[in-house]
Amino acid sequence: MFNFFKKKDLKVKLIPSLQEVQLKTGDNLLASALAKGIKWPHKCRVGSCGTCRCKLIEGKIDPEIDFENVLNPNQIKEGYILACKSGVKTDLIVQVNLHKEKKDNTT
Repeated sequence: MFNFFKKKDLKVKLIPSLQEVQLKTGDNLLASALAKGIKWPHKCRVGSCGTCRCKLIEGKIDPEIDFENVLNPNQIKEGYILACKSGVKTDLIVQVNLHKEKKDNTT
C-alpha cells in the first residue's frame, strides 16, 4: 500500500554561510531552522514584519500567506519569501544574512 502522506527528507542550503539544515516535507522554514540552532533574523513569526525575509534561489515552498501584504513588488519579483510563513516542498537554496555570534570584549 502506498503512503502518499509520508514526509520526505529535504535539505536546505543557506548562502552565503553554507550551513545546511535537514527538514521534512511541509516543515516551516523559520521554525525548523531556529529549532536546529540557526541564528535566523526574526521578530513577529506571524508574517507581518518582514524581518525573516530571505531570497529563494532554488527549490519550491508552500506559502502560508500572501507575501504581497509584507514584501514589495520588486522583492517578490526578485524571489524573496518570508521564512516564517513558508512550508518546505523540495530541497532549497536560500540566501539569508544570519545573525553573527556576539563576542564578549570585556577584558
